[in-house]
Amino acid sequence: MALNYSVTTSSSGVNKLWRKVQGDIAQGFGFGAPEYDMVDMLKDYQINVSAREFTVPVDITEGAGIASIDEGSDEANPYTPNLEELTLNYVLFSGRFTASVTAQLLDRHQRAAELKRQIVYQGAKKIQDLARHWSDYFYGTTTGVLATTTTAATQASGAYTLATGYDQATITNAALIADKFKIGDRVALVRSSALVTNALGTITAVSATTPSITVTWAGSVTSMSGDKVVKANSTEASTLVGTDFNRGMTGLIDMSLTASVHGLSSASVANWAPSYSNTTSERFNGITFRRMKQSVEFYGGGKADRLIIAPGVYRDVIGLQSAALRFNDPFGLELDADITTQGIKLFQSKRVPNGWVWCFDSNSIKRLDVMPRPGGSFSWEDGIRLENKSGYVFPVSMLTQLVITNRANLTYANSKTEQ
Repeated sequence: MALNYSVTTSSSGVNKLWRKVQGDIAQGFGFGAPEYDMVDMLKDYQINVSAREFTVPVDITEGAGIASIDEGSDEANPYTPNLEELTLNYVLFSGRFTASVTAQLLDRHQRAAELKRQIVYQGAKKIQDLARHWSDYFYGTTTGVLATTTTAATQASGAYTLATGYDQATITNAALIADKFKIGDRVALVRSSALVTNALGTITAVSATTPSITVTWAGSVTSMSGDKVVKANSTEASTLVGTDFNRGMTGLIDMSLTASVHGLSSASVANWAPSYSNTTSERFNGITFRRMKQSVEFYGGGKADRLIIAPGVYRDVIGLQSAALRFNDPFGLELDADITTQGIKLFQSKRVPNGWVWCFDSNSIKRLDVMPRPGGSFSWEDGIRLENKSGYVFPVSMLTQLVITNRANLTYANSKTEQ
């Protein structure tokens, strides 16, 4: 009679003979924020910056007083308009990460055990966060409002339906609005420029289809439809001071829609406004684009060289244009058509608000980077030793702002058809 036996398997019988093997770190998602990298789109604004005040004189008022007179008669009444003045400021974006002393010692003396240096990975992730934050605020307003909520409830935690991205009725794309918030972000609700009682909390879930965020608050919160949602990632976790409210950049929506920009109002100086806008619900087309270019030239005195367009509008324009095409070869139809804009650089990304298009002269919209943009890798020397803790904290900070010096060199269109 034969003895029964089993096959020795490598997965269990002699599994300790084998090493645990890990491959290289794979990037499982697109973390890019192309707005942050628009080096070729927005030039640096050069100015000496003061913590007290820094202003820019603007020649914006047209003169008057030219007379047609008879020989020997009274000459024209002398008149010279005064300059106007912009008052600039900056915003401070702050991010941090920590690492232990143990990690430092292992990194310095046994680095071969790391798939990727911990300090490099953590630094790169924080730069990604900062780039995304800057890119979101690039389109927004100085209020720092990223969305509103329609949820009216009294609860210590729960889901909040989001609406009107950047508090603008035209921005309703669910995925775009939800993308402004990440699990782990802290947020706050603001009503009538005041913090809603106890409404400082942490996001535990995000839905891109509703869209909504689930938040655990500091206590019971009574929300109302129309409450504004802002980030609140500061360690000050009890008052409005710990939120981003009124700490946003002067973004493209501000430049387009807000009367007072950089302390100068279009209500008092009519020329301090975009030279053309189209807010009709319709398809974006070549005629509207031509009017935008011409308005920059005719009224702003510049030359349109940048076009920022929502991806859905871009797709609809392709559909509009391709519908009129005729092909010589029915078997050679080009499926992936593209749009050409003579002399104008076209930019699109997932962050461009739905239905929006901007056309402008890049010489009039610039980046004010007071503290250079963080980049590259971190070293342990960049960390600050924590008191009474076996670790380091690494600050990632940037003083920045967007500056527009000629609003007539900016044109915009919104409520455009998307596909």
